[in-house]
Amino acid sequence: MFAPYRRLLAQPGVPHLLVTGLLVKLGTPVLSLALLLAAVDRLGSYATAGLVLTGHALALALCAPLGGRIADRYGPRPALTGYLAAHAVAYALLLLASPALMIGAAVLLGATTPPAGSVIRGAWPRLVPAASLPAAYAVDNAVNELAFIAGPLLVPVLTLAVPARGVVTAAGAAVLLGTALLLASSVVRRAAPTPPGRLRLAGPLTHRRTVLLLTLAAFGTFTFGCLRIATVAAATAFGSASSAGVLIGLLSAGALLGTLGYGARTWPVTGGRLLVLLSLAEAAILLGGGWAPGFVTLAVLITLVGLVTGPRDAVVPALLADHAPARYRTEVFAWLNTFMWAGYGLGTAVAGRLTGPHDTGATAFGAAAAAAVAGAILAAVANRIACCSRVGAKKPASHR
Repeated sequence: MFAPYRRLLAQPGVPHLLVTGLLVKLGTPVLSLALLLAAVDRLGSYATAGLVLTGHALALALCAPLGGRIADRYGPRPALTGYLAAHAVAYALLLLASPALMIGAAVLLGATTPPAGSVIRGAWPRLVPAASLPAAYAVDNAVNELAFIAGPLLVPVLTLAVPARGVVTAAGAAVLLGTALLLASSVVRRAAPTPPGRLRLAGPLTHRRTVLLLTLAAFGTFTFGCLRIATVAAATAFGSASSAGVLIGLLSAGALLGTLGYGARTWPVTGGRLLVLLSLAEAAILLGGGWAPGFVTLAVLITLVGLVTGPRDAVVPALLADHAPARYRTEVFAWLNTFMWAGYGLGTAVAGRLTGPHDTGATAFGAAAAAAVAGAILAAVANRIACCSRVGAKKPASHR
């Protein structure tokens, strides 16, 4: 079972890239919570502190594709160097800014976030053989899950020793250190920029299957956003709102196990067909969640959701690396982050709108299930386009 991971870790440069990825990805969830606490301390208002977080998140999501485009056009090393310097300045401004300028400083911080995660995901095909790519993207997604599990837990521990602003500084140090380590990696040093004149304004969004896969990823995070609301409503209905955190923890644990299970074996179906099956399974489990008779049943179903969404979140980047145009290899993963954040934001907004103060969460579970079905349809269409492309590519050869 562990043979694919042993082969992956034996590849030169892989452990370095994984450690780098952990540092970079750990900084985001730590910063998200610590920035909220620091903003509340300085501004004295949750409403204004929320605007600080919103400004940072929107700037990060909207500007991420530009960072990916720069990395493709000029090479990841010059791009990361420039972003590293700008991001360090943005952190200094955020920590020194007056309360009136804190929102603007948070926007600048989000806009200058280095495209390190996109560079790492785009580097896997250059670093490991094709047979190891499923394991590589599985581990990459597992690192992401670990970061979002450990990040929020680290914040209260760190605040015992330093104030919230100190935790913001620690999160920034992790991102900056991770980016510096990525600059030192051999796969980044060897990466060549895209030849001039080949990049289009819309980038990878001109490629139909890429857009479908990106939209499918957005539907996936839409379901997660719905689950954030649904679990709180369901836990409240069962008598303990605080137990929603346990449910989200089980979701993350299931996703981690599912991701590692996906990368540990060779699957008898293609990645496109596996996406269809996983999305349909997710929809069925989510529908069951809306009718769970008790907390234990709901906890089991939420864990099962994680077991199927973990592999899905590893399959999508593997398919993007395989099918997206090579000249947009970094930018496409930046767009993946943007689509995922947009899906999550819409999911929480829609589920919040549909869920009343005394709701059991059934409506939010239903919205999540509908998004999963839509994801299955998109996966089927994307798989059909890929099959037609392969058939079309073979036809000229048969008439020679």
